[in-house]
Amino acid sequence: MWTGGNLNNQEVRQLHVDVGGGAAPACACAFPTLSALLVARGDAVFAYDPMEGNMSAMPMEGDKVILKRFNSYYIAVTTDHIQPSLPGSFGAPAPPSSMPKQSVTVALAQKGMRFIAFANQFTDVAHVVVGLGGVFVLSRGGADGNTVLFELREKPLAERLDILIKKRMFEWAAEVALKSDAAPEVTADIYRQHGDALFEKRAYDQALAIYAKTVDLGLPLEPSYVVERYLDAQRIGHVAQYLKKLHEKDLAEPEHTALLLKCYTKLKDFSTLEEFLETTPVSQYDPSTAIEVLETAGYYGLAAAVAQKVGRNDDFVRISLEQFKSYGPTVEFLQSLDKTEAAHILLAHGRPLMRNAPSETIQLVRHICALSANGQVQPKIAGPSVDELLPVFVDDMPQLEIFLRSVLLENGCQLPPAEAERLFPTLLELLVRSHQNISAEGQGDPNGDKQETAMKLSADIMRLVRQYASDAALANTLMVCQTYGFVDGFFHAAEKLHRHQLLMNWCFEHKDAKRLLEVCKRCGSVDQSLWVQALSFLTSEESGGGHLEEIGEVLRHIEDSDLMPLLMVIETLQQSKELTVGEVRPYLQAQYRRLVDSVETSRGKAEQDRQEIARMQQEIVQLRTRAKEFQNTRCFQCGLTLEVPAVHFFCGHSYHSYCVPADGSCPKCSSEALPKLSLKEQREAQARNAEDFFKYLQGGAGDRGVQAMGEWCKFGAFDAAMAGMEQEED
Repeated sequence: MWTGGNLNNQEVRQLHVDVGGGAAPACACAFPTLSALLVARGDAVFAYDPMEGNMSAMPMEGDKVILKRFNSYYIAVTTDHIQPSLPGSFGAPAPPSSMPKQSVTVALAQKGMRFIAFANQFTDVAHVVVGLGGVFVLSRGGADGNTVLFELREKPLAERLDILIKKRMFEWAAEVALKSDAAPEVTADIYRQHGDALFEKRAYDQALAIYAKTVDLGLPLEPSYVVERYLDAQRIGHVAQYLKKLHEKDLAEPEHTALLLKCYTKLKDFSTLEEFLETTPVSQYDPSTAIEVLETAGYYGLAAAVAQKVGRNDDFVRISLEQFKSYGPTVEFLQSLDKTEAAHILLAHGRPLMRNAPSETIQLVRHICALSANGQVQPKIAGPSVDELLPVFVDDMPQLEIFLRSVLLENGCQLPPAEAERLFPTLLELLVRSHQNISAEGQGDPNGDKQETAMKLSADIMRLVRQYASDAALANTLMVCQTYGFVDGFFHAAEKLHRHQLLMNWCFEHKDAKRLLEVCKRCGSVDQSLWVQALSFLTSEESGGGHLEEIGEVLRHIEDSDLMPLLMVIETLQQSKELTVGEVRPYLQAQYRRLVDSVETSRGKAEQDRQEIARMQQEIVQLRTRAKEFQNTRCFQCGLTLEVPAVHFFCGHSYHSYCVPADGSCPKCSSEALPKLSLKEQREAQARNAEDFFKYLQGGAGDRGVQAMGEWCKFGAFDAAMAGMEQEED
C-alpha cells in the first residue's frame, strides 16, 4: 500500500492500494526519474504511480533479493534458487563454487525507454550500496570465500553514445544525449547519422522526420546538408517540406525562402504556394526574396499580393504598372499612402502614370504637394515640394507646362515665394519654347490663328516675367529669352539688370534701327555713350543703310546733350556712303551757330577780364605811388567812433586796434576773400597732382583733350614747371 501524507496538518490520505501482493524486504525503492515507486517481485520490476497504480513492468527472471536506485538506473539482484552454504572440511569456510550465484542487473529506466546497461553474476551478494558516484556490490565470492567489494561505475557519455550508435540504437542514443544535457552538436550528429541511415535505405519520409527533429529542437545541423542530399535524389517535395519546417521555426535564410518558392513553382503546386504565403507570418521568410522569385516564375499576382501584404509599396506599384498596366487603381493606391512615401514611389514609377493617366497623376501630384484645385492657397505643411516631383513630367512637357501654369500663373501663385522662384525658370523655358514653336508654325498659317495664339502666349510670358523681379529671376529670364529668341523678355530683363550693352549688341546683330532708338531713349539717360554707339552703327556699312531718319534723331539728341565734338561727329558721318551734306545741314548749321555764339561769348569775357586786370594794375600803382587819405570816423567792426590808436587798411576800412583780429587782416574783406583763397589753394593742390591730371586727360575727358588741358591751365598746373624753367635760364 502506498499512502501520501500532508506534513503541515498531519493528515494522512490513502492514494492507491495494490492487492496483488507486496514486495520482499529491500525490493522496493522510490524512482524520481519516472515519479514512480519501483517494486521487484515475481518475474518483473513494476513501476507504480500514486494515482494510476501499476504503469509498466520490465521482465526480469529469478527471485528478487535487492532493489536499489542510482541516478536514472535501478539495480536489481536476483537468484534462481537459494542454496544453503556448505561448510568446508574440518570447519573451514565453504568454497566459492559451493556458494549461491546471483545476478546483478543495472537497467536504465526513462520515459519511453528501458534497457539493461549492465548484467553479471556475483557470488553470494550481501549488500548493494550506492554512493561516491558509483554502485558498490559486497560479495563473498573471493578466494577462499573472502568478502570482496566490487565497484560499478557509469561509462563516460561519449562511450555510452558510441556503444548505442554502433548497435544502431539511434533513438536511444539521442534520448540519452538529451537527458544527459550533451552538447547540441553531439545530439545533432546523432540525428544526422540516424537520418543518413534511413536515407541510405531509401526511407526518405522517415529520414526527413529525423532531420526535422533537429529543426524542432533547434540543433545545429546545417540545412544545406539535408537540402543537398534530397536535391541529389531529386526529391523536391521533401526539400519543400524541410524548408517549410525551417520557416515555421524562424530559422530560414533568404536563400531558403527563394529555394522553397522555387520548389513550389517547380512542382506547380499553386495552392500550396498560395497557402504558404497567406498563412506563414512575414517574420518567417524574407519578403524581398519571395517577391523576386515569384516574379521570375511568372506568379505576378502572388508577388503583388506579398508586396502589398508586407508593405513593400514600391514593389507593389512597380508590378501593377509593369505587368497589369493598372494605372487608375495605382493612382488611388498612392493617394492612400503617406505623402512622403507616395512622392518617393511616384518619382520612381511616375513616368508611365503620366503617359497613360495624366489628369489623375497631376491630381495626385497636387494631393502630395497639398495644392488646392480651385487656386486657393493652402497652408504649407511639411512634405514634398513641387520641384522635387518635376522628374515625373520628364516625358510629357506639355502636361508639365499646364501644371506649372496652374500653380504659378493662373489663379495666382499657390506656392511659397522661395519655391515659386525656383520653379519660375522651368515654366518660363516651357512657355518660351512653346512660343517659338507656335511662331514657326504660324509663318505658314494663312488664317493667322497661330499668330494670335503666339501673341496671347507672349502676353502670358511677359506677365510671368514681370511677376518675378529679383536679380536671380531676371538673370534666368535673360538667359532663357536670349537662348530661345524671345525678344520682349530679353529686352525687359536686360534693361532691368542695366545690361544695356547686350541690348545694343542685339540691335547691331539684327540691324534693328527702331529698337536701337528705343533702347537709346529708355537707357540713354543712364549711359550717354549709347547715343554715340548708335550714331557709329547707323552710319556704318554693317547697318545696311536706309537709316537717314534715325540718324537725324540721334544727331538731334547728341546736339542737345553736347555728347560729341563737332569734328568727331563729322568723322563718324563720313562712314556713311549714302549720307549727303544736305541731309545733315540743319545739324551743321546749328553747330556753326553754336560755335559762333561761343566764340563771341568768350571774346566778351576776355575783354571784361582785360579791363578788370587793367583797373587792378592801375590801383596797385596808385597804392604804391600816392598817399591815401583815411577819412572814416567810425569803426567798421563795432560801429563806435574811432579813437587813437586806430588801424586803417588800404581797402578803405578802419577799426579800433582792439577790433582787429590777431592775424592782422581786415575782418570785412577777409570773410569775403576766404572762399576765393580756399578755391585757389584747392586748385593749386589739384595742379600739383600729376597722376589725376593724366587720368582725366586719358579717360574722363574722352576726345576733348584740348579742353581738359585748358581747364588744368586755369588751376596753375604748369606754373611750377614754368618757374623752374625760368630759374634754369637765369
